[in-house]
Amino acid sequence: MMMLMKPTTVRSSINKIPLVLFRRGAGKNEYSRRRCFSTTIIRLSEVASAGGSDTGKKEYYDKTDATPVYYVPKAERGSRSAFELDENLTGGETRLYRSGRLCPTRELNFTPVQWAKHKSPYRHLRHISNTFKSAPVQRLMFPDLFSIASIAIGVTYYNEFVACNETVATMSMSSTGFAGATTAIGLLAAFRLNACYGRYEECRIFWGDTNNTIRDLARQTMMWMKDEDQRSRMLKLCKAYPVTLMFHLNSKGCHHSMKNATPVLPSFQDRVQTEFQSELRDVYSDGKNEADFQRLSEVKYKGGNTPLEVLTCMGETIAGSIDTVDSIYVRELDEQCQRLCGAFGASERVLRTPLPTGFTRHSSRLLTIWSSTLPFALYPAMGPWLTLPTVLLTSYAVLGIEDIGVQLEEPFDILPLRQYSDGMFDSISAIEKNYTQYVIGEGEEKKEN
Repeated sequence: MMMLMKPTTVRSSINKIPLVLFRRGAGKNEYSRRRCFSTTIIRLSEVASAGGSDTGKKEYYDKTDATPVYYVPKAERGSRSAFELDENLTGGETRLYRSGRLCPTRELNFTPVQWAKHKSPYRHLRHISNTFKSAPVQRLMFPDLFSIASIAIGVTYYNEFVACNETVATMSMSSTGFAGATTAIGLLAAFRLNACYGRYEECRIFWGDTNNTIRDLARQTMMWMKDEDQRSRMLKLCKAYPVTLMFHLNSKGCHHSMKNATPVLPSFQDRVQTEFQSELRDVYSDGKNEADFQRLSEVKYKGGNTPLEVLTCMGETIAGSIDTVDSIYVRELDEQCQRLCGAFGASERVLRTPLPTGFTRHSSRLLTIWSSTLPFALYPAMGPWLTLPTVLLTSYAVLGIEDIGVQLEEPFDILPLRQYSDGMFDSISAIEKNYTQYVIGEGEEKKEN
């Protein structure tokens, strides 16, 4: 059981929405209290009732004044890890921390060290040693495997103790006929897994296209935008885009340890808004372009389309640079925005369109019927001692394939989107820092800072 300390609540003289935040401590089952990050939302109607004046058109005002809970600011990355790894695995296995048994397996980008472990000849022993810590086993343990084991025990008990004399028939079925159904069920599960992996691969390609386009857009911005304010705004929008896209495609912003509903914390929307603004603040940390920060925060809190809002701001910046940027280059910049919009639309298509739900339900029913009748087919061949373990192993093999497919069907809950977003941020920062314009004149190349 997790132990929660007394929450810290942030309030003000004007009616603000309080946020209560926790962070998991070093101990596995301990929570430690941290300095609270508050995204205070003051509604203008409340300001007016407190003696203020409502002169703006916005419905609320946002203020960020402390540190986040789940998101690690880039200024603290040297002393704190941005990702929480599961340290309970043996043999050097690495994966993101799973906050509950129902969570799927999530990996980070592979490095040469991880590839070496992945191809190691000892991988089979390592995987076997972590069997009961794996996501498929823990997810299927209850109710699926528990129900199948109960049926197997019931069939064994009946055949051994109730139908022990010749007057009572045993409960069994032909294993020969059942073998054909098992083959069909295995093909069905494999087909579903392949279809879901296709969605997973497709979404990884979308984020790869987004990464390439963002880099091109940042490079072209440094090349062609001469106005410093326009260039700075465009680069910040390039950094903000993957952040907004990640929170748009994943309801928790890839903070997978965040609970949807808890008795002591504020609403899920407010906690997500807190994390969103804390991450966006890393982009707008210099205090400039605050209008964009407030604009994106407002759209997010209202449930709007924040990636589309960023693309709109990019379009405004490109349109405003017509007087200082050649029209050919303006067109090139706009084409990069179109590429971003295309990858964004394709990602939304995958997010909002699952595999045909009729196929999913039909597969689930067939797998349930098959696994429930499996003890009747295996008992005549396996006997009372081997029926239960054989049924569990066979069911785990087939149901595990189907369960992995179900998890892959929603790729944005599996892919390390936060790591992709951080990589784009670092790439844009590197382009901005290292870009130096060269001017060729009078037969020699002069470096111009």
